[in-house]
Amino acid sequence: MSEISLQGWRGPFLFWLRVLILSLVCSPVVVGQELPPLPSPSASPLIGQFDGVTPTPATISTEAGAVLPAPVAIDSVDHNFIACPTPCYWIVSSRCSVQNIHESGRWGLDVYQRTPDGCLSQSNVSTLASQLVPGMPVCIFSHGSFVQWESQCKEAGQAYSAFHSACPNMPVQMIFFTWPSDGPYTYLLPVDASIRGVRAEFNGFHLSYLMSQIPETCPVCLIGHSHGTRVVLSALHLAGGGDIQGHVFTGSIGNRRVRAVLAAAATDHFWLNPGNRYGCALNRVECLLNLQNRRDFPLAFYSFSHPFAGASLARRGFTNRDINRIGGYNASKIRECDVTAELGPDHLWPQYFGNREIVSAMLPYIYFQ
Repeated sequence: MSEISLQGWRGPFLFWLRVLILSLVCSPVVVGQELPPLPSPSASPLIGQFDGVTPTPATISTEAGAVLPAPVAIDSVDHNFIACPTPCYWIVSSRCSVQNIHESGRWGLDVYQRTPDGCLSQSNVSTLASQLVPGMPVCIFSHGSFVQWESQCKEAGQAYSAFHSACPNMPVQMIFFTWPSDGPYTYLLPVDASIRGVRAEFNGFHLSYLMSQIPETCPVCLIGHSHGTRVVLSALHLAGGGDIQGHVFTGSIGNRRVRAVLAAAATDHFWLNPGNRYGCALNRVECLLNLQNRRDFPLAFYSFSHPFAGASLARRGFTNRDINRIGGYNASKIRECDVTAELGPDHLWPQYFGNREIVSAMLPYIYFQ
């Protein structure tokens, strides 16, 4: 075998060797944490009650008139968390929708409204859109991988309470977007993570459709956690004129204002560079906040997620080379906030919204202050 052939095999061989080693170490932990299968979210119009949960028209800015939030110091704002009034928000699900462009099945979304009586009642996209207050900000959150339906329902109430309590006098309309991020599993952790990364990316189509149905006068803040950042960046990339998995979004999210927050971003740090995977995403936002945690423990193994993976955006942040390649106006939209001291090795979403300093850093993006 020639030297060139050996070099061609070396990269994939070393990658899959790392995958095997990591899987042997981690799979017993994953097996031990497996939970029962999810019920279908569309099985009943009434999902049930939450136990123990305390939960001016604008257009997109031009380059000359863009309004960008100032860099946020993690300890610069201190809000007293108070009791939250009876929550009312939506959960929009793609769990029963197609998850591959070639898959035959339904493209619609399931919608549920968390009503003041404490129940999750079935609704639909058109009803959701009609109930949104024109001009009032809408915040859409997308969770990461290995999140079950029950967990999402519980954390939605907790996150709503945290954000609303931080700014009790500031109105915002919250939507929690959930996608099929759980089983079935192969129990090869890097393989399972890779499958969900691709699935998260495809759900950018579903999120784009949801955004297209929201009144155009409502500014939208997209928040993604872990692989949920791929859902967010995929939707923004589609809205900015890019394609995902060889296909484009034929609808439109209009000329609304859009901001984005990335938490524990499980993406390569250079994927927002022009010509890369989400190279058009910054075209369609007026500003983007990356919450950087240099000690995020699960993302220390991000290089196992796919061959030739770079460091994760969550741990590395945007490098000087990335900023230079992005360049100009789009580079000026990026803000980073180091939350390493607040989180240490933690990765999970509740650890983000449970920290008042981190919530404070997100507030200007959520409330369009």
